Amino acid sequence: MRQRLCQAALDALCEVGYESLTTTMIAARAGVSRGAQTHHFATKADMLVGAFEHLLQSWDAARQLAFGGRDLGELPFEAYLRFVWREIFSKPSYIAALELMLAARVDKELGERLRQALDSPASQRNLRWRALLRFPDVRKEEQFQYMTLCLLRGMAIHASFNRSDAVNEAVLDAWIELAEKVIAVERPDGRAPEGGVVSPRAVRGHSKRSA
Repeated sequence: MRQRLCQAALDALCEVGYESLTTTMIAARAGVSRGAQTHHFATKADMLVGAFEHLLQSWDAARQLAFGGRDLGELPFEAYLRFVWREIFSKPSYIAALELMLAARVDKELGERLRQALDSPASQRNLRWRALLRFPDVRKEEQFQYMTLCLLRGMAIHASFNRSDAVNEAVLDAWIELAEKVIAVERPDGRAPEGGVVSPRAVRGHSKRSA
């Protein structure tokens, strides 16, 4: 029931946004009574933090399904970037994450709780990107990671204005082309490893099956 409430909160956030969201709406969407809802989540803030944690866990599960315990140092940048776009940022559920980011601007208490929930996953994310990129200059590596994440978030926001998914796919292709040039300059070996990798085609196939 808790997971059902969390998913209902995410779906409602995507549909109506943070400002119009109510716990009554979430309970109705989840098909549970108000009493059952308050048993699991006493307040709207509790519900949203729980939903955010649920979303973070779903992203981690998708990564585990795609890559398991594979060393990301053996994975081409293109394969991982296409995965995070298609399995995280391009999904409707990412709009819920954006709604929560915006809510954190005006609700300071909620914002602090969301940041606390994100602390450990963000640290793990940084370690994954460190393994993926392997730049000797950590500052440049952090900047490159931040630029990439900002691009993906911007693509997610702009998706509703695009007339076709091909628009964002073309942007993704262009960024991969630019990124590979940067990686060739910054990385000691100047290239992605050749053996034991997940191919971009395999990631595309997995994404289609998971959609």
